[in-house]
This record gives sequence, C-alpha cells and structure tokens, in this order.
Amino acid sequence: MPTPVTIPKASISFEEGTLLKWFAVEGDSVTSDSLLFELDTDKATVEVPSPAEGVLLKILTNTGPVRVDEVVGWIGAPGESIEAKTATVAETPVITAPIAPTALTPPLSSPSRTPSTPAARRRAAELGVEISNVQGTGPGGRITEEDVERSAAAPRTQEHSRRELARGELMRSLAHAWQTVPHIHISKRLETDGLAEARERVRARDISVTDLLLFALSRVLPSFPELTRSWNGNRLEQASSLDIALAVDTEQGVVAPVIRNLASLDLDQISRRRRELVDAARARRLKMSDVNGGVFTFTNLGMDMVDFFAPIVNWPQTAILATGRMTQEPVVLGDSIGIGWRMWANVALDHRAADGAAAARLLAKLQDKLNHISEEL
Repeated sequence: MPTPVTIPKASISFEEGTLLKWFAVEGDSVTSDSLLFELDTDKATVEVPSPAEGVLLKILTNTGPVRVDEVVGWIGAPGESIEAKTATVAETPVITAPIAPTALTPPLSSPSRTPSTPAARRRAAELGVEISNVQGTGPGGRITEEDVERSAAAPRTQEHSRRELARGELMRSLAHAWQTVPHIHISKRLETDGLAEARERVRARDISVTDLLLFALSRVLPSFPELTRSWNGNRLEQASSLDIALAVDTEQGVVAPVIRNLASLDLDQISRRRRELVDAARARRLKMSDVNGGVFTFTNLGMDMVDFFAPIVNWPQTAILATGRMTQEPVVLGDSIGIGWRMWANVALDHRAADGAAAARLLAKLQDKLNHISEEL
C-alpha cells in the first residue's frame, strides 16, 4: 500500500513553509532514513527523511509553498498505482470534528492559509517570495500573480521576509504558551565562585559558561523527572532521555535545537555539540532531528549582559531554566565584606505539571553542583 509523503510539523510554531528541493527523483529507491527533501520552515532549513522504504512513485509538489500535513508525494512498491490515492487526496474534503476545549489543553489557533490563485503560488515559488507576506488585491483579498510580482519588486529582500515570517510564527507560539499555560517562576541568586574557578580551568579548551551550566544541569536534572514531562494532548508524558533544548538567537528569531542524551555526555562533548547546533541554527541548516523532541529548555542571556529575565515555557514542554550574567559584587563573608561571583537563575514551569517546590529543589541542587564543579573537570 503506498505511503504518502507529508510535510512534517518541524516545530511547535510551524504551520506553513516552502519546499525548496528534492534529493530524489521519481523512480528512485529510498530507505526510511534517507533524506528526501529540503524544507524551509519558520526558523530553519531542515532536511526531511523518507517516511518509508520503497520507490518514490510520484512527486506532487516540486517546490513552493506547503503546509503541515500536506501530501507532496507518494512512496510504494515499484509499479504500484497511486491514481486512486492522489484523486482521494485532491477531491475528498477533510472534515474535522469539533473538539471541546478542556482546562488542560486549550486549542492552539493556527493561521488560515493565505487565499491565492494557482498562478500566484507558482510565481511566488519562482521569485522566492513568501506568499503569506503578499498583500492581496483580488476578490476577498485573494493574492494574484500581479500582487506577487509587485511584492517581489518592492524594496525588501527575501531574507527580510523570512525574518518577518519567523517573528510572526514565534509570536503565535509564545502567545499560546503565555495565554494557556499557568506559569510560575522560581528564582535564586546563585553563588558562582566555583563556576568562575571552573571557567578559568577550562579556558584553554574553548569551554564557555553555557557549556559549564549545561554540564551541571545534566548532572542534577535527572533527579527531577517531574520537570522533564511534556504534554501529548491532555496527557503528561515522562521523558525517556534527557534531551535538552538550547535557546539560540538567530537572524530569523529564537530557535531551540536539542542536545540529545545530555546526561551521557562529558563536558567536552557537550561543548562540541552545543557549537555544532548553534552554527547550524544560525546558518539555517538544522535537521528535523535537531529541533524535535526536547523535554526541557535552557536559555542563557549572560553574554548579552542581562542580569535577570523571566522566560516563557517552551510548550509542550513544562519547564525552562534561564540564567543571566555572572558578576562580581560585594558579599557578606561571616563578619566581613568580600568580593564574590553571583548569577541570577530563574525556573519557569507549568504549574499543572509540577509545583514550585520542585523548581526550588532543582536550584538548590544546581547550587551545590556549581560549588564543586571543578572537582569533575
């Protein structure tokens, strides 16, 4: 039976993107792990693997605008017919039963597809224009071919349009999390003299403060399974491995690639993987496997000279840790005043999934780990 090739949900905020190119042609044999096509999403350009093993029987969309779950091709046995399948996809209306919202899972609203003519969509693909950014002048605001050409001639670049698209998708995702997730924030002023000492010890190894914090987090977070659960519908699912998303600032907006099995990596491995993902994110070359499946997010704005900030939970995850810059300041040392290193840390969590006490215990354990981190280097 033929298997449809569909546009995957590349990130929580992703709804519509652009199919850039295929790595296979009709008639090619593919395996379930071979790369099939390249997709430009709201935050990165990702390479999508084949959903099945067989022959690429038909490509329905060569390049151009696509939406999540849209069928763009078919895979099956050599010579297998797909005519009935493509007719069903093209002609059968999709009927979605209404779902009553619950307190646990308020529906995430998605933007409707931009109304446009087929000629407009083809022209947008040819010119590299993001059609959702085009102002339609046709009946009912429908985008015409002339609208696309006028937009392409306007004094704005494709990269600028991508940034606007990414920002819009990010805003929708953050608005959903902020409006539907009952946030609670637990903060602590960490003593980081041990972290400062560790930074000096590993400076020659090109290890950053972020790397050291990820290392410390990887050693304490496994003791808090209630903070590494994610929503699947109206159920909370426990993580099977410590896959930590790291917030990365890019020209297209913030993206959070995932470091897999963080608890199994040593400091140098964490640092190397962190640099690889940051470079890939900023070059828009992340793979699907790089952006899916995180169970907890870490974000650090210390390099931007930020002292404290309160993050938004990276839904469907339930917790995120934010840290600011590490600074020297006067501190009370017994009966005297001395100089010490300090850093603000803030855990935001979904109060339905865990209580503030769990975040408080995590920060206390993180403090203890930072006090003795040099012993493990």
